[in-house]
Amino acid sequence: MSGVEATYYDGRTSAARRVSVRIADGLLHVEDDLAATAFPVAAVHLEPRLGDLPRRLDLPGGASCVVPADFELPSTVAPARVARWVNEMEVRWAPAVVAAVLVLVLLWGGIVYGVPLAAKVVATRMSPVVEQQMGTQALSTLDRVALGPSALTPARQQQLTTRFAALVQAAAPGAGYTLTFRSSPAIGPNAFALPGGTVVLLDELEKAAQHDDEIAAVLAHEIGHLRERHTMRHVLQTSAAGVLVAAVVGDVLSLSSYAAALPAFLLEARYSRAFELEADQVGFAAMDTAGIDRAHFVRFLTRMEQAHGSNVPGFLSTHPRANERTRAAER
Repeated sequence: MSGVEATYYDGRTSAARRVSVRIADGLLHVEDDLAATAFPVAAVHLEPRLGDLPRRLDLPGGASCVVPADFELPSTVAPARVARWVNEMEVRWAPAVVAAVLVLVLLWGGIVYGVPLAAKVVATRMSPVVEQQMGTQALSTLDRVALGPSALTPARQQQLTTRFAALVQAAAPGAGYTLTFRSSPAIGPNAFALPGGTVVLLDELEKAAQHDDEIAAVLAHEIGHLRERHTMRHVLQTSAAGVLVAAVVGDVLSLSSYAAALPAFLLEARYSRAFELEADQVGFAAMDTAGIDRAHFVRFLTRMEQAHGSNVPGFLSTHPRANERTRAAER
């Protein structure tokens, strides 16, 4: 036999036999000691090179041959500059390392910047009905496992609700946000925002405050979370693959399944540093409009941090420390 040695498969069985492959007169000749077959070169497909790995020739009728890496068909020799360049890159370490680093950088950029941006876009376009359903389901679960009824008098609740409404008007005019009251000695001083526009205020926070303006400062902060859709954005970011797709295609059933994870998240209330500082800024602006001194927020924040150390409860359980947020308030 003459030509290039190859391994022939007939496409019907897994049996292999050694053959010789050569090109002559526009035909690909496949020969061994027992038989010889020829195929038009135009009807033969040669897979692209991958480093120094053997390549496969797909033949008419389902048969194939495995040939050496440097085997080329005449019809592919002329336009093969790109293919040869790609192969050169594949067999060199430097381009491979550069490509790997580039992929990692792009992946990092997608996670750090792309996912939050996509989550923000999806959250702002999400159906309010879906958000309200998730918030209602989350509050119902919390009522069963962690929260109890509020002991505040109706008059006291109305007083705080009136202040809350004024802050909503200052931060998000026209928004239908609501304030509801619960208690939970196990959780302690806490307030948190639910998807759909509800802020839950616990009796323990009302008792810990030394001035109603401190409570108003906390409520303003939570209104900031609502206005910027932080709860939904956080859920979207931490469950990006499934939730973003479900939200975009409008799969309400898939989204409702993620609501089951909301109670645990809300009990932790660990928003990102950016979310917390963003909510702070919205809250500060609302306080300024309502004539509330920002110092009330600073004092309450500092007192809670000193009292609880690193185990700061509720909305204070975040990455930014009191001194950092105090500087922001002063600016």
